[in-house]
Amino acid sequence: MKHLPTVSRAKEEIEYLQDYVLLAETYHANTLEKKIIKLYAFTGSIQKVVAQLNEERTVQSLPVIDATLVSETIQSRAKDPLHRLLRTNYLKKTKHTRKKPSKRGNYSY
Repeated sequence: MKHLPTVSRAKEEIEYLQDYVLLAETYHANTLEKKIIKLYAFTGSIQKVVAQLNEERTVQSLPVIDATLVSETIQSRAKDPLHRLLRTNYLKKTKHTRKKPSKRGNYSY
């Protein structure tokens, strides 16, 4: 069973989440980068963002995009509060896959 937080901590969490929802819903996506940020806020998945954007882009006869562009956009320097939140969360979420394995056994004496 999940550990219940204190009432004050729960209130802080609710306020934080309400601010996040308001920020995501009122976000103006007038460029490709901002569309990526907004779609990632709503889906939480790079593959879903790519699929949705490519559907829109094929209708408009624009070139398709790939997952690396979406990933690089999310990891790029944050330009606004929503991007900053998503970037921080994405970097925490993918930290284990971005770590480089240490090379063992390659000692030179």
